[in-house]
Amino acid sequence: MHAHRPALDDKVLSDAVAKLLHVIVEAICNSGNVASHRARGVGFDSDGSLEGDRHTLRNVTHESRKKKVAWALWGKGKRSEQVEIFETLVQQLHNLVPPSTGNDPWSVPKRDVPGTNTIMITKGADLIHGWSDEMRRILKRIEENARAETRRQVHAWLSSCPPDERYHDSLHKRLPGTCKWILDRTVFIRWLAESVSPKLLWVNGHAGFGKTILCAHLADHLASTLGAPVAHFFFSSDHASREDPFLALRSWVSQIISQNDDAFEHAWQSWLSDADLLANRVTAMNLFKQVVHDIPGCTLIADGLDECTHTNNNGWPIARFLRNVIDAVAGTGTRVLFVSRDEPGIRDVLMNDAHATFDEYRIMPEDVRPDTNAYAHAIVHRKLSNKSDNVRSTLSEAMSDRCQGQFLWLKMQEECLRGGMNKKQLRQAIENTPTGLNSLYDHNWTRIANLGEEARHRAFALLRWAAFSFRPLTVFEITDAVLILTSGDLMPDDFPDAVDDEYIKSEIIGLCSPLLEVTNRNTESTPGRRTVQLSHFSVHQYLLCKLPSPSWIYHGNMLQISQEKIQNTLLAKACVQYLRLPQIWKKTPDDSLSIGVSLRDYAATTLHQHINSGLNDNKELMRLLVQFFNKENPVWNTWRAFIETKNRTNAEAETLPPSPLYYAVKMRLEGLAKVLIVEQNVNEPSSLGRTPLGIACAKGFNDLVALLLSKGADFCTAYKKQTPLFAASSNGHTRVVELLLNAGADETIGDENGRTPLYIASCNGYIGVVELFLHREGDLTTQDNDGWTPLLVASDNGHAEVVKMLLEKGADLTTQNNDGWTPLNVASNNGHAEVVKMLLEKGADCTTQNNDGWTPLNTASDSGHVEIVKMLLEKGADLTTQTKDGWTPLNAASDSGHAEVVKMLLEKGADFTTQHNDGWTPLN
Repeated sequence: MHAHRPALDDKVLSDAVAKLLHVIVEAICNSGNVASHRARGVGFDSDGSLEGDRHTLRNVTHESRKKKVAWALWGKGKRSEQVEIFETLVQQLHNLVPPSTGNDPWSVPKRDVPGTNTIMITKGADLIHGWSDEMRRILKRIEENARAETRRQVHAWLSSCPPDERYHDSLHKRLPGTCKWILDRTVFIRWLAESVSPKLLWVNGHAGFGKTILCAHLADHLASTLGAPVAHFFFSSDHASREDPFLALRSWVSQIISQNDDAFEHAWQSWLSDADLLANRVTAMNLFKQVVHDIPGCTLIADGLDECTHTNNNGWPIARFLRNVIDAVAGTGTRVLFVSRDEPGIRDVLMNDAHATFDEYRIMPEDVRPDTNAYAHAIVHRKLSNKSDNVRSTLSEAMSDRCQGQFLWLKMQEECLRGGMNKKQLRQAIENTPTGLNSLYDHNWTRIANLGEEARHRAFALLRWAAFSFRPLTVFEITDAVLILTSGDLMPDDFPDAVDDEYIKSEIIGLCSPLLEVTNRNTESTPGRRTVQLSHFSVHQYLLCKLPSPSWIYHGNMLQISQEKIQNTLLAKACVQYLRLPQIWKKTPDDSLSIGVSLRDYAATTLHQHINSGLNDNKELMRLLVQFFNKENPVWNTWRAFIETKNRTNAEAETLPPSPLYYAVKMRLEGLAKVLIVEQNVNEPSSLGRTPLGIACAKGFNDLVALLLSKGADFCTAYKKQTPLFAASSNGHTRVVELLLNAGADETIGDENGRTPLYIASCNGYIGVVELFLHREGDLTTQDNDGWTPLLVASDNGHAEVVKMLLEKGADLTTQNNDGWTPLNVASNNGHAEVVKMLLEKGADCTTQNNDGWTPLNTASDSGHVEIVKMLLEKGADLTTQTKDGWTPLNAASDSGHAEVVKMLLEKGADFTTQHNDGWTPLN
């Protein structure tokens, strides 16, 4: 076998081949084995077990930029793309050093052939030149893919909701030339000016004044005219944001980092150092503060704040959201625009928390008069195209005069205009319609209330589901929903002959318009897949005072009960009645859109939400629930299996499923659980060890945990080798941990990876839980199977307060894990400056190397953590230490492109001629 090919004696050619092989090895071959550069924490699945093992820090052979991007490519299944890149690289290698066609593959051309060597050299030079261009294209493609993948992961970590269709719908609905009036208002001009305060503007007005369309236009206008990031969010009563307004904050951050590279750098660094798979609210809030303080001129817009769920002023989620936003933007140039109705709760927060820093504009009818004129004209022109211009002009002017600035009034008036009516009839239709939305609603409610009994009950059911379902229902779904709500059963004779446009027109719109509407978001969708929803959020509030309740729901304190609770109780009962019907479970998922089964998915997955939002002591509902949550119920196992497929995808199969009590606890149905505890075995486990106590501990249901413990629940039963105490500790449920410890739970029992409850609480930064264990003299020296201690994992994830508590209790600074990492090593690697400072003050050794020879200074330099590098240098860290691969701090910082770190190291006298084992210096 030949060991050498003479053609490679040419240095230019051999260097090209070497670089090409290096890229193949680094960017392709090693990519599947490179661990994520970011620390990964732990989280529990829906049943309380850890989703995955604790991360292991990278094997510290030096991670060049090529290797980092290769990991990003590999990590998301881009194998087909890698194969394509690999094929291109191998082809380039083939072009540079083609195989011989003779018997000797390593033979060289004979010297007696004139000009052969010259031809080869010329050809080789051409190939190398072509190779260089191709390599630049390949590397650019790899890096672009890696950047895109990193951005996707950061956005996923922020867990911001997808773009709200209300923004795009509102832009589409705006008539040309409308919504421009506000641009000329003094208060808006002042708000927009760069050097003028205040920077918080609240635009408010009555329902139906076109505020959402106005807000969408402003967001679009500002995004196209300002040179700084503009982020918007549109709250909606049928969107998750109604319960969690902080989704707006996550969405704002997500939009800003998409528009600004410096903002993305902040988010990326936060993502790298966060232990959680999804950013929690505190992390998201801290990132938001950092972004608005460091990125000048941001503009934040939020519409529909009044549509968030309202409890009381102090507990109202939107009130907390407003206070947090006001505090975060204080002292910055960030503009904030809120658009809503004039709700007292919103006004109170703004007056008390931002009195000196906010301005207000109240929309009046005269502001929108030109726009209502245009809208009225558009309606009349569309509905009465067969009338003369003079008639249309007269009618549109009359409509605009009577609408009092309310676009919604005009929209609802549209149904009264028919082309077959004469001018007199049309004028009477307009004049007979009451002015003002509430009067208009009263007018239509009276019409509905005077319908025949069957039609009236159907209309009430349609409005009830449209107003109080947790998402808009399709026509198919609401057809089933109305039948089950009005009769408690599904009889084939009651099904419509066809779900078509005529059915929608007569049996939905004809009964309830203009209070509800049927929308078609997808122009290709069939009539049954269109969605049914209220025409405006104000209709929801109107119905709260109007919808009647059946006699079985009444009791002594009826006047003090929330109407929301009453309506949710009615829908919860309807869901149970629907789910207990055997026929809905006989059809396959492919048939789920057909009448008679279409509500199955909604009823099965939202039953617990309606129960928890309703009356928890209603006897009629409780009777049905006890019957349903019973193994003797013929459909119990079918429903249970259906729910499992929704919540535990790819989960391990169980030969013995959990008990009904388990699911009652998991869904936090406390009233039902109290009844089932008496009737069922509290310690009945599934074959995997899932118990009612285990899930209650994992989810932090304090009252249920106390109740189960009082009934003798076993706190030793483990699910996937993790005890209830471990589950509670991992999720930071301090009160649950306290209850378990007081009941005698053993805090030393770890999981199969050797992680104890103290370890997992330290890893996730739960101060209250850690404090409980330290008060009980918890073992600080315990190590998991990889050698990680509580102090190591707390330092690795940057939990400064936990690190402080552990150090005060005497935790060992010098303990190394199986890879040789100390607390100072991991904190330096991940950029946790506060933790590094604390450890250095306690005397941590900054010269300790891990198994691959990396010191804290090496890793901090490699990762570009300027503040930490400075602290380590001040403590005398060695500039010359090399890893096993020969990388010095300067080598690592140079290769990773951290200019400020390089400058700092050179000022301290770092040697820029030092080569690593492959012969590269920092200058290479």
